[in-house]
Amino acid sequence: MFTVCIVDEGGNIDKTLSSLSENDSTLIREVIFSGDSSSIKENYGLNIKSLNLRTDNKAYIKNIFLSEANSDYILMLSSNSVLEDSTLEEIAETLDETPDADVIYPNEVLTQGGEEIVRNFDDFYGKELLLFQSLSIEDNLPEFGILLKKDTFLKLGGFNEEFEDFDFYRFLYENLTSIKLKQSDLSFVEYHINNAFIDTSYRSKTIRDILEMYDWKSIIFPHLSWEKNRNMALATAYTIIGDRIGRYHDLLNASEFYRKALLSLHNKLSLLSLINTYINMGLFDKADILISKEQGLSDEEVGSLKEKVKFARNLIESLEKSVKEGKTGEILIASEDIISVYQGAPIYNIYGVIHYLMNDLENAYRFFYKATIMNPLEEDILRNLIDVAKVLKKEEKVKNLINRLVPQVEKV
Repeated sequence: MFTVCIVDEGGNIDKTLSSLSENDSTLIREVIFSGDSSSIKENYGLNIKSLNLRTDNKAYIKNIFLSEANSDYILMLSSNSVLEDSTLEEIAETLDETPDADVIYPNEVLTQGGEEIVRNFDDFYGKELLLFQSLSIEDNLPEFGILLKKDTFLKLGGFNEEFEDFDFYRFLYENLTSIKLKQSDLSFVEYHINNAFIDTSYRSKTIRDILEMYDWKSIIFPHLSWEKNRNMALATAYTIIGDRIGRYHDLLNASEFYRKALLSLHNKLSLLSLINTYINMGLFDKADILISKEQGLSDEEVGSLKEKVKFARNLIESLEKSVKEGKTGEILIASEDIISVYQGAPIYNIYGVIHYLMNDLENAYRFFYKATIMNPLEEDILRNLIDVAKVLKKEEKVKNLINRLVPQVEKV
């Protein structure tokens, strides 16, 4: 029997419980809900316990679940989750077939604004290290709808509460070399996305941390030619890392890894990545210095990149002028077109300013926050974020963000 634990993420808890009640109830020992009991309209024939926790730290909530659950296995759900009527039965069958699995995961259907994205995952049972080496665990496993072996998570220390938005994946990155994953290939859990804002700095920090924890040659990048050409292997590894954390908008640390790649072995791929990263950070002068034939670029590449820098400069100057002239409405109307041609940190800072002028402090905070993730060295951006954070009483979150973005020194 399972303990079903449901994280309150502001979704319709009744939909979650209703879908749960349509499953085989003999598999459910108890249901533990992190939210307020008053939000539950019926009991659905289930033994429901509400914890009324006043926090949005999912890692903290899940650690409470580990201590409260009375079963050996925990099915982790969100109030945004909806199960099919055979989900529990299929997961239970998978557990019977693979009793040594520490995590059993379903496939996932993501829904937002009426659109659906079906995520059919691969089975990583016996191939957990391959998943680790992808440096993209969150792209290959769902966060909810998973069955956890409680004893395994307790023995390994539970969830890291400093990584509240990335707790499950952080746990896997830290422990994937010693746990077993198994896919329940016929299972699907629907997850409704109701919050598009993701603090990607937790993801970047995790990647940078595991570079310190594991040996690059044998664990993370075992297929690079370390013995044959160490400098080439280093340049390749650094570039891969830069690409990965760049996807998380942590452009400062991405640029550091591209620089290290170039110092290990000068190559055009890392150079172009560094130039484009500087452009997106708004560091146009630094980008200009690197755009030259002496760096190994062709005449055509130099011309194209120079034009790209010029365009970004002119766009930012034009938008800043429009803001001063009070044309914020026009900028908001053209948002999609603007973002489609340039998504640099200065753009998000400008949108933060616009929302601040509209007295929309929550959205101003989000735009300044993202701009800071992209370039925490820009004083104007950081000052804007701190000013809004003080009003919203989020200074501690900003302090923690900056701490996460401090470059790390890797061991090879």
